[in-house]
Amino acid sequence: MASVAGADPELGLCDTHAHLSYVEEREGAARIQEITEAYAGGSAIILDPGVDFDDFPARKAAFGSLPFVRLAAGIWPDSASMKAAPERAFTLEEYVRDPACVAVGECGLDYHWMNGTREEQERLFRAQAELAVKYSKPLIVHSRNAHDETLSIVAAYASKVPVIIHCFGYGRDEAEAYLSAGCWISFAGNVTYKKSADLMAACAMVPAGRLLLETDSPYMCPEPRRGRNSTPLDIGRTYAAVAALRGSTVQALSESVAAASRALFG
Repeated sequence: MASVAGADPELGLCDTHAHLSYVEEREGAARIQEITEAYAGGSAIILDPGVDFDDFPARKAAFGSLPFVRLAAGIWPDSASMKAAPERAFTLEEYVRDPACVAVGECGLDYHWMNGTREEQERLFRAQAELAVKYSKPLIVHSRNAHDETLSIVAAYASKVPVIIHCFGYGRDEAEAYLSAGCWISFAGNVTYKKSADLMAACAMVPAGRLLLETDSPYMCPEPRRGRNSTPLDIGRTYAAVAALRGSTVQALSESVAAASRALFG
């Protein structure tokens, strides 16, 4: 099994959302080498999502040969993407149909930054959801300050393809709504933060088969290193915190997350 910092070295701990190219930019190639050495030969996987319409080839070249990495292609709702939405989603299709692409995303709605209007964000989001359906690949969803609108969209697709609400940022009621729609829910390092009672309550009730864990590297570094850059090497602290929260062991939690990850991403 892979050795992951902060956890039993015999356990493989999946990280279902980590931006490896950003980690490399901030932490350097040596950090990527450390991650490679930690995960090589183990059963844990890291899912590296897309954020722009043309970033897939570079990420595939850099990380696609690593046996523990799974790649997704997607367009995050930033200001540049909004200028050409949804046309860029059709450019994205070339990468979505690549066998190396196991999922579509991350994509979704962000009403905190509001880089585009609600209508523009929704068009881009729906266009990518349609690609996920067309190629029968999971949909990785970003949702910030946009629960109602996100739920109304994913409810139409969750019966067609797996839908993952990544870096979940809401509470128990919202989690129950996404689960009822058929979604998976992924928690990041912010579930370890002291003032994250709503997140903790949501995390405690998600069924094991629908629960994923992630770093969202290089963001959301779990306690006690909040505010620093994170990498997949930090995922062990999130597993430990979530296991304690759920009255589980890290081993049992890692096995359930790994099973869900392999079912979703191969």
